[in-house]
Amino acid sequence: MWPYLAPPLLACLLQLLAASANAAQQTHETLTIMVEDAAAPWSNSDGTGYANDVVLAAFKEMAVEARLKVVPYSRCKYMVLNGQVAACFNMSWQPEFQGRIKLAARPIFNVSNDVFESIKTPLPKPPDGQCILPPGTVVGITRDYEYSTQVMALQASGVVFENSLSDLTSLQKLAARRFQAAVIMSNDLEVRNRKAQQSGTEDTVRFAFNCGLVNSTIGFSLSHPDGLRALEVYDEGYRRIEANGVLKKLHQRWFPEQ
Repeated sequence: MWPYLAPPLLACLLQLLAASANAAQQTHETLTIMVEDAAAPWSNSDGTGYANDVVLAAFKEMAVEARLKVVPYSRCKYMVLNGQVAACFNMSWQPEFQGRIKLAARPIFNVSNDVFESIKTPLPKPPDGQCILPPGTVVGITRDYEYSTQVMALQASGVVFENSLSDLTSLQKLAARRFQAAVIMSNDLEVRNRKAQQSGTEDTVRFAFNCGLVNSTIGFSLSHPDGLRALEVYDEGYRRIEANGVLKKLHQRWFPEQ
């Protein structure tokens, strides 16, 4: 036999039961995505970074918990291209992505493709605004990074690309004269020789000229079962955090002087 409950107590109990039922129904989805490990200040090796925070916030806005797996970019790119993971960032569009990867509608940030040279053996200076190197020039690039059309045109003109594990490694090899030049991803939020400072090569290498600008964002696998839906969720979440001021606050936190 049920015990007698006074009306106020009964009403309170019913409200608690209803709240519990609603909480049980509002379960949050989880989604594991990959992020590169060497793209400061956008994505750092410890899982922090401006781009990381933007992606997490966009999914959180849509009640999705994004879990970031920090890996070398080459693995991130390989696994999203082959549908082993729903998404990877930071990616820039390349023709090889056609039919395999779809990028988010909005870029998270922009990067410059900057050519660096050895101070002791400088490169021939190209005409202003042009990206030109003599055929046979050995240039260091980071393995599996996506570069501007101007950089890719260098390879078509006879420039020899050599892979490195990171931009910092490319600069170190340039300083050791294993390369004659290196293409480095730079951004307008830091001084241009920031990576030279990080790699300990600032006294031996320097910026030579720019080879274009690329947009970088999150890419979604078209063959992964969660890929397209995750793209739709992210794009809407990004739109919302842009509208409600969250995106602006993240930018101000990471780049207070901008």
